This record gives sequence, C-alpha cells and structure tokens, in this order.
Amino acid sequence: MRFHEHPLRILRYSAKNLWLLLFPLLRGISVLKFDLSGIYRWIKGAWLDLAVIGIIILYGFIQWHFSEITVDENKLCHKRGIIFRTKTVIPFDIVSSAAEEILFFLVPVKAVSVRIDTGAGFYKSADMKLLLKKKWADEIMGHIPDVKKENEIKDIPKSGLISIMLFSVFFSGGFSGVVYIVAFLFKGGDIAKELISIAFDRVTRQAEVIHSRLLSGIPLVVTIAAFIFIGLWLVSFIRNLLMYAWFSVSADRDFLNVSFGIFKRRKHRIRTAHINYIDLRQNLIMKICGVFTVSINCPGYGCESHLPVVYPIGNRKKSGIWGADDDELMRYRPTRTSFFSYAGVPFFSIIAVAVLYHFSDYLLWDDRGLWKFLAIMAYIPLVWLVLVKVAALCTSGITVYSDRIIIRCVTGTKFHTVTAKRNNVTMVQINRNIIQRIFRKCTIVIWFTGETPSPYKVKGIWLRDGIKIAEMLKY
Repeated sequence: MRFHEHPLRILRYSAKNLWLLLFPLLRGISVLKFDLSGIYRWIKGAWLDLAVIGIIILYGFIQWHFSEITVDENKLCHKRGIIFRTKTVIPFDIVSSAAEEILFFLVPVKAVSVRIDTGAGFYKSADMKLLLKKKWADEIMGHIPDVKKENEIKDIPKSGLISIMLFSVFFSGGFSGVVYIVAFLFKGGDIAKELISIAFDRVTRQAEVIHSRLLSGIPLVVTIAAFIFIGLWLVSFIRNLLMYAWFSVSADRDFLNVSFGIFKRRKHRIRTAHINYIDLRQNLIMKICGVFTVSINCPGYGCESHLPVVYPIGNRKKSGIWGADDDELMRYRPTRTSFFSYAGVPFFSIIAVAVLYHFSDYLLWDDRGLWKFLAIMAYIPLVWLVLVKVAALCTSGITVYSDRIIIRCVTGTKFHTVTAKRNNVTMVQINRNIIQRIFRKCTIVIWFTGETPSPYKVKGIWLRDGIKIAEMLKY
C-alpha cells in the first residue's frame, strides 16, 4: 500500500524556504512611500512578490509529492527528496515504541502525527515522524503489535484525578513556567504578547495591594518577585495538568500502552523488551510520604516535551509491580563517614553565608535588614539541599542480582530507584578523589544503554565493594 502524507505537510515543507520572503520585503521597503506614486510602484511590482510566494508553495508541494510512504505486512518505508532521494525502512518487528499524537485543532481535518522509534537513530530524534490522514495512521498502527486483552495484566494501578494533580504539583516549577511562556510568545505572536502583558500588569497590581495591606514589612520588589514566581509555577502546574490528564496504562508481558493529554492526546505503544530500565523518581517530600513516580527509559518515549512517566503517583505497596521493593535492603551502601561527600558543599555554603552575614556591616553598604533577608533566602535552599543529601546518604546503595541490578541514588534534588537488566549496563566507572584515596573509598558510576546518556552514581562506597561490583558486572 502506497500513499502520501497529509496535505498540511505542504506548509511544513514550504516553511523551509520562507527566507525567500526577504526579497519582497526589501523591495517593499525600497519603493513604498505613503503617497500615490509609491503605492503605484509597489502594486506594479506586486507580481514579483506573488511569484516568490508561488515558488515557496510550489516547492513545498513538490517535496510533499515526492514524499511517499509504503506499508506492507513486515515493514514501513518512507522515501523523500527530489534530486537526492532518501529511503528509510523500519521493520515492524524491531519497533521499540510507536505513538499517535492528535492535536485538537487538527481533528476537523483528520490529521494525525505518527512517530516510530527503534533502538537506533540519533540523540532524542524520531526514526520516522509523519503527518498523515487518520485512515493511513490507523493502517500503520494496525501493523504494530498491541496489548492483547486476554493477556492483560489486571493489577496495574489506575491513575485518577488526585494522582494527576499530585504529579503536577511535584513536577511543576517556576523555571518550567518561564520556558512555557517563552514558547507561547514565539508561537503566539502579538496576541500572546498582549495576553502576557495584561497578566503581568494584573499580577503586579495585586501584589502591590497585598503588600500595602499585609506585607508592608517586606520590600515591594520581593513581594512582586514572589507573586511572579508563584504565577510561573501555576503556569507550569496547569500545563502539566492538561498534558497528563486522562492518563491510562494497560500492559501484558510483551507490550505497554500509555495514553494521556487533553488538547494533545498521545497514545504510545511500547515493546517492554526494549525498555532499558525502570526509574522510580521522588523528591524529598515524596520520599517522606512514601510515594513515587514511575518512569522508563525506552527509545522514543519521553524524548520530546513530556516526561517518560508510566505511572504518575504510586506508593510503597505498589513498588514491587514496577520491579523494585522499597523495603529491600541495599547490599552495597555508602559508609556513614561519607557525610561530606554528600552534604559537604551545601553544609560549608551555609557556614560561608553565616560568616558573610556576620561581617555584612563592613561590606559595600550598611543595610542590616537587606543582608538579613538575603541570608534567609540563601539559607532556605541550602538547608533543604543538606536534608536531601543526608537522606541520600542514608538510602543510597547498589544491589546486583544474577539477572538485574538496582541502584538507589540522588541527582540534584531528585531521588532515583533504578532497576535494569544486567546486560543493559554499558559501562562501570570507579572514580576517586584525593580524600577518597586516603580513606580507600570511591564513587561508582554505572551507565545504561539508551538514546541519551544515563549515568547513575553512588558516592562513598568502599573501594573493595566498588571493585566487586565492577567484577560482577564484568567490567
């Protein structure tokens, strides 16, 4: 069966040559004057502008025409290019993950984006991404194996509204809000800028009102900054809530289906044999509450804007379903004397801030209230980081079994419990700094296979244990 992509793809191909519009723009600037003669000269040469636009659209049409998709029982083939032809062939039996993405505004024109990924390809890029009519998208997805209802695993926990809301709370942040707003500005143009400007003005006015009534002891700029940060966090929260709403998972022994999203509905099919590892993620609050988010590393899943999550929020009772028992004892753990390897940097940073605050009167200007505020603002993240690192010291470790490996560690402020097959380990590093050499300790770094670099490290391990782990993993 042979067919083309959706006609909307012509616009995407044409967009590659929008730089040609520079010539009509320059001509218009050179001849246009706000008088009758200038307007006449511009209209007289308008045929050239129309010709350039026609060339751009014609080029997109030719590219679309020469983009051919062929489907048979065993493989998917995509040919593209005009002079230099490129042919991509993907056998269905090596597909790691396949996804349908349905944007709400493309539903009336029956356009569906299909993404096919294998274990090969470039860093975080789809091996094949097509915009198709829905019937052709269904044709392709019909050749990709799916979860069999009769073999479906029944005890996979469901994700309700509360689970999605908690996930959005834990994984939203002010920085993410900035990223989403910048993307909105670039894609939305003048209308987006106007909406952002109106929202910013309202936030500023409301912050001034609350400051004058309740927070008069705090500098106004601090109040406005706090409100802006809360607003950015709220943007990130709402965006995550819309992205992961209607989250559903089904699985059998061979395949995993994940669906989520409202305005952009994503439907993923994942071959479980191609999952490189399972990652139970937590922050400190989640760890205290005994809940986690289950993510996976698999080619094509979570490589774009969404996280590779397969279960938004779970608890200890459900950890065994995902390959790790949270009550399991780690065989190789950091020594308790490795406090400074974990918490040394934030601990000494707290001391440095205390010293600077003590001698603040001798610095550039004498404003004790300002220096006190800055010190408190520095203490909060540093104390939090010390608590995270102490928790990491108490919970990190490595266990190696005959067929799999479990690693508990922390990266930044995120806790990870990684479960993988031993043959998915691609490299083991044993690193030692000067102090570790004295006390015969080491940092062991374990890398897993995948499209993205996946190192997980545990500090403060005895050197003899690090060597033993490397030998068991045959490195």
